[in-house]
Amino acid sequence: MVTNLEGIYTAYFTGATGNSTGMFIFQSGVITGADVGGGRYDGKYSFSDDGTRIRGDVKFSLPVGNSTITGFAAETTPIVVEMALDLPAEFNRHDVHRIETPLGPINAKFEKIRGL
Repeated sequence: MVTNLEGIYTAYFTGATGNSTGMFIFQSGVITGADVGGGRYDGKYSFSDDGTRIRGDVKFSLPVGNSTITGFAAETTPIVVEMALDLPAEFNRHDVHRIETPLGPINAKFEKIRGL
């Protein structure tokens, strides 16, 4: 089980039509973040009973005038989707993780910048 998950993370994303970089904070069961494409992330996380997985729910919001890396554009209305998060507890070991989203799959790699 990871005991030092809380911190600030950089995330590197790739999707069907592009890539992006984001910054996230994991603290006290809360996830918050933003990416360079204008996306905002808000959610909650917890550990699985055996401590080997991080599970949660994240809301992704994208304002009008921006596009996702999976090929969707927020042309006239913002995009807002909820997605499940299921990652290994030690997700920041530079492994690439596939994340299924309602807008299509993305690959993500996380790097912990510092603890809180």
